[in-house]
Amino acid sequence: MLITYQRFTRGQASKLEMEEANKQFVDVIRGLGLGVLAILPFSPITLPFVVKLGEKIGVNVLPSAFMLGLKEDEIIDIQQEIEVIVESDIVAHPNDDNL
Repeated sequence: MLITYQRFTRGQASKLEMEEANKQFVDVIRGLGLGVLAILPFSPITLPFVVKLGEKIGVNVLPSAFMLGLKEDEIIDIQQEIEVIVESDIVAHPNDDNL
């Protein structure tokens, strides 16, 4: 993933490579978010609650490695929904340095 980003800065990465690197990056961020929740007290209660809450509002908080039961088409649909949400947030907040 990092090598792909480095190649992108030099203009050597293809669009497909960047899409794969971005998917991996999203998985890393999801894993970090769950890792932070896992070290907090009462994590056996909070983690399932966060996952169910995410499902209820349409946000997938689990990395793709946890989606083994889903069909590939369902995973692609979820990833496309996430991309739309991220793109709309970037459009809504173009000057936000925290993104």
